[in-house]
Amino acid sequence: MEKLFTLEIVTPERSFFKGEVEAVVLETPTGQREVMKHTLPTVFILSGGVMRIKQNARWMEAFAGEGFVRVGVRDTVIMAETCEWPYEIDADKVSEEIERLDEAMKKSQSMREYKMAKVQLAVQLARLNAKKRGD
Repeated sequence: MEKLFTLEIVTPERSFFKGEVEAVVLETPTGQREVMKHTLPTVFILSGGVMRIKQNARWMEAFAGEGFVRVGVRDTVIMAETCEWPYEIDADKVSEEIERLDEAMKKSQSMREYKMAKVQLAVQLARLNAKKRGD
């Protein structure tokens, strides 16, 4: 029985990945979710975090930003604001951005500013985690 399905990952900047895969594990607002060949068709929200793709019996990891996932009968399409392989992430720049956001949280004048900085900080921490796991 065929266990492969087509996975396509797109961002506004590029087509990040397209290929036949065995599974993909994604972060959602309610926790991790695994998509396989016979997963029921659905649409769900993608949270920023580490994404794992199983291809040729080997797991690959990447960082995926927020977006949407459409699971179809024959294929799955992930539309994310950004996707990066670990080697594409500049740890120094991410660390600088984390410091900047941490300072922005401390200086925030409203709850909205604080929450926005906190969300952006969580995304940058997830990127740094993806980079460290990929090294």
